[in-house]
Amino acid sequence: MRSRLLTVLSVAALTIALGACRSTPRTAQNFCRQLAKELPAIAEPPVTDEQITQAVRRFERLNEIAPLEVESDWQALTTLMRAARDVDANDTQSVQDLVDLSYATEKSATAAAAWVLSTCGVDIATGLSVAP
Repeated sequence: MRSRLLTVLSVAALTIALGACRSTPRTAQNFCRQLAKELPAIAEPPVTDEQITQAVRRFERLNEIAPLEVESDWQALTTLMRAARDVDANDTQSVQDLVDLSYATEKSATAAAAWVLSTCGVDIATGLSVAP
C-alpha cells in the first residue's frame, strides 16, 4: 500500500515537472519572439467578429508569456480585448462598461506600449520596428 502511494506521488510529481518544462518561460526574449509572430495583425484594428476573436487569442498568447515587468499591464490589455469581443452593441450599459474599461486601462496600455517599444523595438500601435 505504501509503495503504491509512493508510485502514484512520483508519477504525479513527474507529470507536473514535465508540464512545467513544456511551458514557455516568461522572458522578454520569448515575449518579443511571440510578438514578432503576431505582428502585423496585432496592430490592425479588428473589424469582423472573427478578427476580434483572433485579436483576443493573440493577446492571450502574449499574456501567457508576458514577463513580470509587463504582466499586469498586458493582463489589463487582454481583459480589455475580451470585453471588446463580448460587448453587446445594442445594450447601452454594455457599451458604457467597455468605454469605462477603456479609460481605466489607458495607463496600462501606455505602460505596455512603452515597455514593448523599449524592450522589443516595436511600436505596437503601428506594428513597425523602430529600434535598430
